[in-house]
Amino acid sequence: MTAGYEQRILNVLLDKYERSKAYTENSENARVLLKPLSSERLMEELEDPEQKASFLETLDQLSRDGLIRYSWVRHETGNLIDSIHLALDPGSLEESYRRTGRTAKADRVRELMRDIDDALTSGSLEHGGQMESFLLGQKKRLQEKKDIPRFFFDTDEKNGERNKEDAAVLNRNLLRVLCAMDENRMRRSGDCMERVLSAGLFGDSKYFEHRLKSRVFSILRAMAPDREDLPSDDELLGEYGIVRWPEIFELTGDLTAVRKDGGRIACGSEPSGAYINSLTVRELDHVTCGDVRRILFIENKANYVWYSLYQRKPEELVLYHGGCYSPSKKIWFQMILDAAPQGTEVLHWSDIDIGGFRIFARLRRELAPQAQPWRMDVETLRQFDAGTMPITDQRYLNALKKLLDDPAYEIFDEVIRYMIRHRVRLEQEQCILPQ
Repeated sequence: MTAGYEQRILNVLLDKYERSKAYTENSENARVLLKPLSSERLMEELEDPEQKASFLETLDQLSRDGLIRYSWVRHETGNLIDSIHLALDPGSLEESYRRTGRTAKADRVRELMRDIDDALTSGSLEHGGQMESFLLGQKKRLQEKKDIPRFFFDTDEKNGERNKEDAAVLNRNLLRVLCAMDENRMRRSGDCMERVLSAGLFGDSKYFEHRLKSRVFSILRAMAPDREDLPSDDELLGEYGIVRWPEIFELTGDLTAVRKDGGRIACGSEPSGAYINSLTVRELDHVTCGDVRRILFIENKANYVWYSLYQRKPEELVLYHGGCYSPSKKIWFQMILDAAPQGTEVLHWSDIDIGGFRIFARLRRELAPQAQPWRMDVETLRQFDAGTMPITDQRYLNALKKLLDDPAYEIFDEVIRYMIRHRVRLEQEQCILPQ
């Protein structure tokens, strides 16, 4: 019974200490104390004479050991405890941590900082890239706040499962995944399936999914600069080439893919559309585009299917873009653009909203500087006015206004001003005409 109270008392006091100025600012004037009278549960327990005797015996022993000091309620000496103070000298704190079996928070912070330093110097991160910047930011936060950031594991998760798995091991494994992801994108290694990545790193194909994936998603969302219109979690992960299954790339038009072994895949023979997966792309030597005069990237699947079936002209090559493209899809798109005859027109069709503008800007920045937007203008907004959606979020309007100051979005200035003035946006599906 006594040992039970010892653990409870010290754990509560250490929790308070790790949130106090005594810890964060190393303040000698700070106090860390517990008021038993404020705990309804404890006071109910102490109504039992045996429990009360055990509790007071524990306090007396901890006081003699120099780990706490306590005081009585005035005129209630020997009956009611007023406050219990944690001893803050280094030797006493070390002993309190030892008796509870806890690792001191300062030690946990230092260990995570060392692990982040190891990741930063591993050579697996793109210098000046988003992942490196994120980890540098987390290291700075550790130094300033002396607290484990929410993106990482700590020994005492709020779900109450203390030490279910060692937090330091989980954090090192999380950093291994982040390094592997960034290295995959930096080296353009193509797609890697989640379970293959997990098996290669940890010898367990489901470890990433079960223990780390939610943390990775949290980190990727925090790293994404476009908070108003975030891609899905799987799309964010796909940007690093980590996918659940091999991707399927869809196209309609006169294109032939030539494998390294000389085999040929004649996509033009499929008038309603053809498919190539990301594993096949790795085996390609090049593609040829035949008599193509225009390449049209379409973000939305429904619009891609509708246009391919009912609108495409013989000289057009239509590609399903699908939003945030992965490294493998980027390689695929680059092959096609490199093979296009000189003077081929390159167009892109997305939603008339922030996400659509950013998808277009990325395509232009990374692959096709000659690309032009298609059906992403004021005329389209007016034509399909009945299908527009109202913009009610002021943050979204503010984000639109910021785009007006960015040269990368200058081509959309007129339509952005119209959207702000009329508070509307348009999804591609509204532009599909009945057949």
